Amino acid sequence: MKPTKVLLTLTISICLVSLLGCTESKTLPASPSAAQESQEANLLKTGLTERIRIEGQEVDYQSLEQRQAHYDVPGVSVAFMRNGQLAWTMQSGVKDVTTELDVDENTVFQAGSISKPAFAAVLMKYREDNPIDLDAGVNTLLTSWQLPEHKWTEQDVVSLRRLLSHTAGTTVHGFPGYAAGEPVPTLQQVLEGAFPANTDAVVVDIKPGTQMRYSGGGTTLAQLTLQDVANESLPTMSQRLLFKSLGMTRSGFEQPISKNLSNNMATPYDGDGAPIKGGAHTYATLAAAGMWSTPSDMLKMASSVRSAYLGQETGWISQATAQEMLTNNTPSIEPPNVGIGFFINMDDNGEILGFGHGGADAGFMSQLYIELDTGNGYAIMTNGNNGMQLISELEIRLKEALDVGYSKAEIKKLVPINQKELSKHIGTYVVTTPVNVDVVLEKTASGFVLNALPYVENEEYFHEGDGRFFAKNGSSVRFEGDAESEGGSVKTLVMDGNIRGVRKE
Repeated sequence: MKPTKVLLTLTISICLVSLLGCTESKTLPASPSAAQESQEANLLKTGLTERIRIEGQEVDYQSLEQRQAHYDVPGVSVAFMRNGQLAWTMQSGVKDVTTELDVDENTVFQAGSISKPAFAAVLMKYREDNPIDLDAGVNTLLTSWQLPEHKWTEQDVVSLRRLLSHTAGTTVHGFPGYAAGEPVPTLQQVLEGAFPANTDAVVVDIKPGTQMRYSGGGTTLAQLTLQDVANESLPTMSQRLLFKSLGMTRSGFEQPISKNLSNNMATPYDGDGAPIKGGAHTYATLAAAGMWSTPSDMLKMASSVRSAYLGQETGWISQATAQEMLTNNTPSIEPPNVGIGFFINMDDNGEILGFGHGGADAGFMSQLYIELDTGNGYAIMTNGNNGMQLISELEIRLKEALDVGYSKAEIKKLVPINQKELSKHIGTYVVTTPVNVDVVLEKTASGFVLNALPYVENEEYFHEGDGRFFAKNGSSVRFEGDAESEGGSVKTLVMDGNIRGVRKE
């Protein structure tokens, strides 16, 4: 059975959890022994299951190796932090299927959008020593390019603060990168959507400051702005202002990958377990998606921001800078909330519980999270396109076994449906956007099996009532049409991401 790939929306925003408090504990628990740490790491190698569980049914717990095989994810690397200090790392699988070389703690992966908070940290460190106005319109800072005018040009500015918190109203969610041999555009070509860029132009189509909408295009505009102001490239600045300062020796923004990191890099794989065509993609948009790193290095960055936020001396950034980075810049405290670079996990009163970010590049999936109060956290990196589903299961295991994070399994109830009623939903539905595919449903006792080859294979869905069905991997399907009338049948299938299919007559 293959999991949903293209047809599932990957969630990278931070979910709400119960209040943990926002001040550092005055008395820290004793550090566990090496044996205890090894035991903790091994807890992630067992007891995994899909994040949806059915009330009254026995849970099918499996090993990490089994779940990797299920999702066709060759390798996974995990780092765990306790009280703001790296406690242990755990690796499973291989960095390359052909060579069968194991993943180790120094194996680097593309970090995807975790590049965004890393870039934000570079920019904020630069700002400590150089004048740069986060609230000025970027056109007053840019020298190599200008953001085209928009209908709100005279009313609200597109500023660095808004670009880094996804509230500037800019377009282009993310970037697919460029396979080996493909021409790579400049940042200006990316922003203009001009050849050889493979994404649309970045424009402003929402009034700046009015809502949060994720925009890698906005981060790219912020990168060009900083490079113009500093007259220096991001790879050079990041080494001086971030990586060297924090001892992140296995991280870099060089694209393609630098020689000193390439000797221990993971190979990216697609959802079927085949190598990504063209190898690891090159990302012109470094700030949005171009960092190579390890889980341990990413936790060093997050922990340093936390320590500075709490007023501890880091020798890196000031408390004021860290507190600015973790101040919510979205119009409300309704999630998702974003500071400068980081997603912020907040309680109902707006108090910070933790912060982090997710990442998705071609063949690489990652997640970073740290709790503000305890200093406990984790980073997970994988080299498979289905890695986010595996990461979700690992996050649930971390919460259940070690009480760290925010992820919990969801318990759903089955709602009985008779075979006559179920038959009204069964058939073939034609999807034309974002891909052309036939979605074929075949009846089971409590729902149906869905096939949308090559994207989804034999995924079982269960009835939860009101024309809705769910799969244990978290995906859902609902139907539209006149199923209530005598002899009526549904006409439209709606999957996650509002992917719609029309019944084939």
